[in-house]
Formats: sequence, structure tokens, C-alpha cells
Amino acid sequence: MQSSEFPLLLKSWRARSNVSQLELSLLCDVSQKHISFIEAARSSPSKPMVLQICEALNVPLRDRNGLLLAAGFAPEYRESDMSAPELAAVNQALDMMLQQQDPFPAMVIDALFNVRRANTGAMRLQGFLYDAHTPDDLPDIAGNMLHSLFSPKGIRRYVSNWHDIAPFFLRQLRAEALASGTGGPLTNLLRELESYDGIPADWKKYQPGHWQAPILTVDIEKDGLALSFFSTIATLGTPLDITLQETRIESYFPADDVTRQFFAPG
Repeated sequence: MQSSEFPLLLKSWRARSNVSQLELSLLCDVSQKHISFIEAARSSPSKPMVLQICEALNVPLRDRNGLLLAAGFAPEYRESDMSAPELAAVNQALDMMLQQQDPFPAMVIDALFNVRRANTGAMRLQGFLYDAHTPDDLPDIAGNMLHSLFSPKGIRRYVSNWHDIAPFFLRQLRAEALASGTGGPLTNLLRELESYDGIPADWKKYQPGHWQAPILTVDIEKDGLALSFFSTIATLGTPLDITLQETRIESYFPADDVTRQFFAPG
């Protein structure tokens, strides 16, 4: 990326955040004229100014590196492997969260919804849905939450309210893709999901009708058993590493007594 690209990227991120030049100048404690000069490529920002702008616009760490490169500076944030020794404490915390959620399912997923680790409850649910006796018996598609949900070869056939929840997940993914910029990995993932047969044509504006519960649930029917879940998503606080910022812990809770009993120990 060349330094001349920074003004365009700045305008793009400011538009995504719905922040005016005046608002950004106040957030960064500089004059509006200075922001205007930067966007017009009449002034080059310093590295601290770039980081200040990123903080003001709540730009994700991965994209902050891109903005730094566009302004002619070296990246500031690293992308570590989860097996790196310096992430040992974080890995222990993730394992603790997964264990505490047992017997109910919980999974650690990355920015592209790949399953990085799962607790006993999640493996039990996966085994039930895919008729798998061991983790090695699971198909590759089970390794990505969204492909597993949308592919006709995944769990979609068992999700009784799939046509209600599919538009919700697609719109959520589209919002994340737009936030990270078109043409990126999330945009590619959205296109892959849209390519599956049977995707609701009106998913961008579809609203589920006659929804009685206060929260959207995932309802599963298989082998005469009906299960119902709702989920929560947790992220790591104050991450300074791209991998950690993009790591999410999704926990599933039973929405009824039948589902609760399915996971009961013994």
C-alpha cells in the first residue's frame, strides 16, 4: 500500500463510523482544518496521529496495521499463533471458560467462524448431529460454524427454524464484512454461504413472524428429539494482538427443560 492511499482509507473509516470531520477533530484533540488537510492529502499524519485516529474511530487492530502501512509506517500490532508461549495465560483462561460452560456447549472461534477448540458439551452436540462417535469422525464442514449451518451437507437439515435464523446470521456476517472492508475474507465467506442452494432470496430484509420468545433460538429436531438453544458471545478485553482481538467464545444455553436434560451428566 502506498502513502497516497491513506486519505481514501481515512474517509472510508470515518464514513463507516458515521463521524464527521469536526467530530473526529474533537475526538483527536486537533483542529478540523488538520483533519481536512490529511483527507485532502495536503498534510501527512505522524504515526501517533494515525494511531489516535484509529482509536477515535474504533478501527480493529488488523485494519490499524493497514492504515499505518498506507501512511508509510511499520505495522504496530502483531498476529500471534495461539500456541505462542506469551499467550499461555490467555489459553488457560479460554480453557477455563470452556470447562465452566460444561455440560452445555461452548466453542472458541476465530474471525472467520472456524472452530478452534470446543468443550465436552459442544463435542457431544456435534457427535449427535453428525452421528460421529469421536472427533475424528466429524466431517471437515463441522470445523466452521457458518458452513456447518448453511451447507445442505451440514446440520441445516436438522434446524427446524432454519429459514428464520439463516437471514439473521447472513445479515450479521454482512455487517461484519462491511465493517472490515469489501473484498476481504468475510466478504468471500458471505459469498460462499450465498452460493448454497435454498438460501432465502429475501434474507436482507426478512423478519421472522410470530416469534414469541424474547431471544432468537436455534431449534433442532433429530431422531425424535427436539432441542432449543440461545447463545452468548464473549471477547477478550483490551487485546493488543490481532489474533486475540478476533477470538470469540460462543456459549450455548438450553432454552427449555428438554434441552437441559439432554446435557445432564450421567
